[in-house]
Amino acid sequence: MTSANVDTTALDRDGYVVLDGLLDPASLAAVHEATLAALREARDDGPTGTGHGTPTGPAIDALTSAPRLRAVVEHLLGPDAELAGVNVRAPNPGFGAQALHADFTGIPDGTGAQGVIAIVALVDVTEEGGATRVVPGTHTWRKLAPRDTHHVRVPGERRIPLTAGSALVFDGHLWHSGTRNDGPYRRDALQITYTRPGSRVLG
Repeated sequence: MTSANVDTTALDRDGYVVLDGLLDPASLAAVHEATLAALREARDDGPTGTGHGTPTGPAIDALTSAPRLRAVVEHLLGPDAELAGVNVRAPNPGFGAQALHADFTGIPDGTGAQGVIAIVALVDVTEEGGATRVVPGTHTWRKLAPRDTHHVRVPGERRIPLTAGSALVFDGHLWHSGTRNDGPYRRDALQITYTRPGSRVLG
């Protein structure tokens, strides 16, 4: 465990960790309002029914530097880790399915992770409501994710439900994807990306 009470053993083994209650109710409300403002400004539900935007402001700054989140980031990337971006991903009902992928280039090597992704739920997310899926351990496999897996379950995958204000944080080489939102409401979430200096995000 780190001083911020993060299970680094599971993080290293599985490639991900869940931070329950990362945001208290007041912070969650402020972050969600910044997110809604970004969606309104972008006027973007996306060609795939998923809203996008880039929220800013004090509430976002406080979230990206939250001690428990930074503990995970620095465990994987070191103290020089950089914030690369904060983006909204908000699939409407019926949308949000992605193929399995990793967000960082190439195959992981002995230097460790190039990046870390945090998915922060701003509403409760069930397994049926578009939960992010991960394939534990794939951050160490030195293999690229299979193609055409938008609607295909793969052996060992897990769908990670989150309560509003909690976060799924994972190694940028871990195979993961959004899943189809079969719930009754839009699945508002933030994706926060951190990198080692000089690393490059795919896309």
